[in-house]
Amino acid sequence: MHKIIMFFFAFSLYLFGMSYQVFKTQTLKHSKILKSQALASDTTEQENNIFLRISNPMLTVEASGFDTTRNNSFGYAVSASQNIRTNSYMHGLEEKANANALLTQAYIREGKSGYVKTLENLYTQYVFQNKLLSLLQQEYTLSNEVSQMVKERYESGSENKVAYLQARTQTLTLKTQMYSTKQDKNALYFQLLALAGLTKKVSLEKKFIYSVSSKTKHSSKVSASQRVLQAKQKIYQSDYTLNKSALQSYDVYGGIEQESEQSILRIGVNIPLNIYHDRKQERMLSKLKMQQVALDKEQLAMTIDSQKQMIKSALKELYQQYMSLKSLQKEQEELTLLLTKGYKIAKGSLFQLMTAKNKLIQTKKALLQTHKIINIQKITLRFLQGGYHD
Repeated sequence: MHKIIMFFFAFSLYLFGMSYQVFKTQTLKHSKILKSQALASDTTEQENNIFLRISNPMLTVEASGFDTTRNNSFGYAVSASQNIRTNSYMHGLEEKANANALLTQAYIREGKSGYVKTLENLYTQYVFQNKLLSLLQQEYTLSNEVSQMVKERYESGSENKVAYLQARTQTLTLKTQMYSTKQDKNALYFQLLALAGLTKKVSLEKKFIYSVSSKTKHSSKVSASQRVLQAKQKIYQSDYTLNKSALQSYDVYGGIEQESEQSILRIGVNIPLNIYHDRKQERMLSKLKMQQVALDKEQLAMTIDSQKQMIKSALKELYQQYMSLKSLQKEQEELTLLLTKGYKIAKGSLFQLMTAKNKLIQTKKALLQTHKIINIQKITLRFLQGGYHD
């Protein structure tokens, strides 16, 4: 039963092509770019382990020779020391490590957001080129039919050679555009495969990701760029915490000395004294960086909000434009059909027919272009709404 299901699934992919959602799932699974970015989290974890680890103790061994009037003798000294961090400084180090991990995750999410946005834009361009090629093929067939009609009338003497050459030239122009569009389509296809990290060719569905609509989803999520600034703010806060400790660490030592006539036991502590500076400048630097990031966050939030409003407004206008073009296309198709019928029975003008047909082609291209722009605008909106880094 499982083999039968897999067979029909593979057969449907062959007939209709892989949908964008399936293609995206496969891409997120195989992408070397995303796998490389994900390793950054493991790298940061190991760096934090190194950052937080306790320093090794220091062992000192000495041998001494004593020359007295009586005889020569030898002695030795053995001592060990250990650096110990204060609780407040250790807390600051842990805060810094957590901030580093948070910043790495923010960069990973930002990278994934940009990656998916690029993937959707590229897929949209690929679908556009495929639909444009299909449109050109349809128009080429229609233009070829018109050229054949003009040729028959020219051969019968009811049409001049100039008219026939004009019709034939337009047909050849469409054929040239088809070749150019095919090249663009193929180039985009291989770019998609490379970006997705796929080594084998797959059949892709030629369908836009988003439909023609002015409706948009509301989202309260922050963008990937905003998450990065939030993480940077925590980094500078941890720097301030680290430098706030009056005493960061001290050395404890102990040792024994054996001389010719005595043994000495030493135990002590080395405490750094904040005489010349108490890291006031470092704390001030951290404060200034936190203030700078806070201002950057406010500006970015305003910029993103403005861009969202602009895109939503543009989508409403683009939807109205699309519907207007749809109505225009319907009327132009009726006019072209009437002029074609009229020309077939030798009652119509070739100039009027060619003009109407060209305007219809331009309207169809404008419709396709508008649909593409709507998709690109929705992709940008989703990126700003933080919809690509989950």
